[in-house]
Amino acid sequence: MVAIPTPPRLDLLPLVSYTAPICPGCTAAQAGPVADLLRLNTGIPATDKAMRKRLGVLAGDFGGFPNGRRLSDDATDIAARVVVGVLNPAFNVFPNNRIGDGVNSNDVPYQETFPYVAFANSGRNSRHQNPGTSGCVSTTPPFLPMLCPTN
Repeated sequence: MVAIPTPPRLDLLPLVSYTAPICPGCTAAQAGPVADLLRLNTGIPATDKAMRKRLGVLAGDFGGFPNGRRLSDDATDIAARVVVGVLNPAFNVFPNNRIGDGVNSNDVPYQETFPYVAFANSGRNSRHQNPGTSGCVSTTPPFLPMLCPTN
């Protein structure tokens, strides 16, 4: 069972204001108004590709989500974990710190130059399944659905 902090959720304030961890070293006076928007702190340098972490701020990568948004940031896993309270040390425990959608990377690498998004999958060289056909399941735990290998 997942335990979630009770209201008021003050642990969520750093995500909607310029305070730590979004702005390391910022004071409450510098936080600005609470706003439901995506912010980019340009005072935090970009993270080199080799050093990027898909969990952004949760993994110590301050250049990642929620400080802006990179294609490789796993915004779904980050948001899900924050909602269940991982910014509060008392709730940053299993299973809260393992919640996610099961998709940790794109199947095609992103580009480092414009247009940045990954190249599209080939419609000609891909195996397509008919509606109702069962999908493939990985043979190792946690036995999640996956792309079927092509022959």
